[in-house]
Amino acid sequence: MNERPRPFIRMLIACLFFFIATTLYLLLPRYWHNIPEIIKHLLLVLSAIMCIHIMEYTFFWWEIFGHMKNIIQETLQPTNHLINENKNSLEKFLHTTNQLIGKAAACGLIDIYNSSKGVKRDVYDYIKNAKKRLWLLGIAHSEIIPFEELIFSFNEKISDGIDGKILLLDAHHTQVVFRTFMESPPSEIARIINTDRSKIPAFEPFFHQGVYSDFAHTCDMLRNYPKVRDTARFYVHTPNCWLIIIDDTAYFQPYSFGKDPDRLWANAVSGSHMPVFKFHLLSDATPFKIQEDHFLKLWMTSNIDLFHVEARIADHDRILKDIFNNHSWWFKQVYGILKLSKDKNNTIFDRRKFPRLSWKWDPLPSLHFFLEESKKTITITGICDYSREGLSLQTDNISGLGVGQIIRLQGTAP
Repeated sequence: MNERPRPFIRMLIACLFFFIATTLYLLLPRYWHNIPEIIKHLLLVLSAIMCIHIMEYTFFWWEIFGHMKNIIQETLQPTNHLINENKNSLEKFLHTTNQLIGKAAACGLIDIYNSSKGVKRDVYDYIKNAKKRLWLLGIAHSEIIPFEELIFSFNEKISDGIDGKILLLDAHHTQVVFRTFMESPPSEIARIINTDRSKIPAFEPFFHQGVYSDFAHTCDMLRNYPKVRDTARFYVHTPNCWLIIIDDTAYFQPYSFGKDPDRLWANAVSGSHMPVFKFHLLSDATPFKIQEDHFLKLWMTSNIDLFHVEARIADHDRILKDIFNNHSWWFKQVYGILKLSKDKNNTIFDRRKFPRLSWKWDPLPSLHFFLEESKKTITITGICDYSREGLSLQTDNISGLGVGQIIRLQGTAP
């Protein structure tokens, strides 16, 4: 301890002396009847002095505690402000969350899955306990639950007598070629477009792409499960979703050709990048009923089963040839856009102000270029495409034509 006692110790000493002096002042006259007045005065003075010291130290500590309180308040003020702000933000967040949960519950939405692992386990559990129905849409090309993992459980359930329905994609249609382009690198798209189909090619690259390979593999599995085969139909629509309905619960994933350009995706399959929504049937909620009706409309309007598909597979070279004969102009436009129309952020942008369509009318109008300077006429041999802003023309003779040259287009209607 320091040589000079600290203020708190001095106050304790002053209290002790005050107590002793006051006690002696009160008790000594009882036992010492002839006590000198001077001693009584000294004890009274000592008590008064100690009382003054006690009051002094009390006010001193009162000031200290007051300053300490102010310092603590100033120190904690930003913290209190932050706590109040967080409290307000938390209250707003909880209010918004409660509103969102309430709206989701009113729609029958009971869960959302951001990853395929969570929904996979849940779907398997529900299939295992299915009692009434098991409807599957778009599962042949799904990255969530592969059909080969599901077909055995499905076969067991329909053997038990539940209502089983499977809607699968028929891969012999224009939209499947477009989807294949969306899921393939430009080099593969070029191979598919540039394949000569005037006669049956020795190697058809389209049949070796992911979509068609999954389709063929699914057909092979159906042949090995006759009961499952009889519950399967093939659609030619664009279903816009992946959908599984198990009893009164629906798992729904909207399809999208888009992807987040800032992420690296492990697979190129279209439509498998959105969350999966889980809905339950409620008497006053419509989303589940809409999905149920969506499935039934696709089911009722799909008139192809494995019997018809096998005939189409046997004739797939001719079917694909007809598809490319009728739509090759559009496929080439799609290829050009997917290959070239990307900015520095790898995002597709529109290079054309107005859409263009291929010219498909016969006979071709009689058209020619008239060069003002040389008075020369150049015959137009074909019209490639047209838009509201211009024509893309074909000619076998480009002599005399130059960039920025003014020409006149002349012709007569057919």
